[in-house]
Amino acid sequence: MEILDKINQTISEKSKEIDRWIEEQCEKVIVPLYTSVDLRVSEHKITPVDTNVFPAGFNNLCQVFRERTAHLFKQYFIRKYPKVKNILIIPELHTRNFYYWENIYVLKSILESVGFIVEIGLVSDELIEDQVIFNTVSGEEIKGFKVKMENYKVFTSRFEPDLLLINNDFSAKCPKTLRDILQPVEPPVEIGWHTRKKNVHFEFYNKLAGEIAEILEIDPWVISIDTVPEVNVDFDNLEDRERVAASSDSMLDRLRVEHNKRGIQEDPFLFVKSNSGTYGMAVISVFSGDDIRTLNADGRKRMRVTKSGKPVRDVVIQEGIPSSLRFRGNIVGEPVIYLVEANVAGGFLRLNKDKNEFENLNTKGMEFSCISFENEGDCENNECDKSLLPAYQLIARIASIAAGYEIEKIIREGGCGEDVS
Repeated sequence: MEILDKINQTISEKSKEIDRWIEEQCEKVIVPLYTSVDLRVSEHKITPVDTNVFPAGFNNLCQVFRERTAHLFKQYFIRKYPKVKNILIIPELHTRNFYYWENIYVLKSILESVGFIVEIGLVSDELIEDQVIFNTVSGEEIKGFKVKMENYKVFTSRFEPDLLLINNDFSAKCPKTLRDILQPVEPPVEIGWHTRKKNVHFEFYNKLAGEIAEILEIDPWVISIDTVPEVNVDFDNLEDRERVAASSDSMLDRLRVEHNKRGIQEDPFLFVKSNSGTYGMAVISVFSGDDIRTLNADGRKRMRVTKSGKPVRDVVIQEGIPSSLRFRGNIVGEPVIYLVEANVAGGFLRLNKDKNEFENLNTKGMEFSCISFENEGDCENNECDKSLLPAYQLIARIASIAAGYEIEKIIREGGCGEDVS
């Protein structure tokens, strides 16, 4: 793709200026410990469409990237917490998804491979048992132990951690058990989807993308993504649907102007989705405001709740980026990039044979592949490393830094609004 090739070339030519800019940003703001960034790549644009601060999916990283992730984790903990030895991973609890627990098994193994002692802690006031066993898709068993808190310290019946590593976005509420404790918590629980808002993240991202575009001397539009919030929306309410439809039409008109400026023939489209984490839930493609006005019962049901049954009330209307990446003939794909701080640890491809370039790929039918798709299974030759294109890496790094500014804002404004009851 011409735009991707051009950006890759320019990044190589401006690498020193870019590295200096990233270093300056990381001095200004605390970048989250780890993130994963979903990218969309079209003939005309490359942008993030989601940034996860408590990423799952470590099981989808190839061995080369798992080893790099381990090295970056070790560097981070030695620099920031030199006395840390015992790490307690706090996972999602209300899931029996074998693939999710494979992710936890791999994350635990990654940390253990560089010398840390790692256990799994379960946070829930409803949990009666001290120990719960979870199964992974590969047939491994994971033992998780109920987390307790006394004298501002967290522990389990057999483990006292030096640090808590959160792999749970606490979509519904902020956990009281993990607040105001003496041990460090990474990333902070205040930034779960109970407080994060996608529109805030993309405001920070677009601002940073504009600065990078100036360094690269490119049109900032090609790495930016238009995102507008709508609050207090009930898709079963006709007036609320009309409000979202009108905002959608307004954005589509604005995008047509941008397309015309650049000689782009394709009609724009949008994604309307929950303004909090979705796990691929509560997302619809929109080509006209009428798609919202005439949303059928199934569509309204899809937009009613997100993860853990959390009601959808705030949404974002976001510029749609058609995915131009194709694999195995015509399967649509998108890169997912993993970072430790603002350092790229690896990535993979999300593919979905049941979806087209205008649809959400993070849904039923998706599968995952080595990012070096044509050389899958040949990671020992670092083909996967070569496939982490400079543009993928840079856009993901900008998104991780944007998450840092977002976190800073949330903490400054008070963090958690609610506790677990």
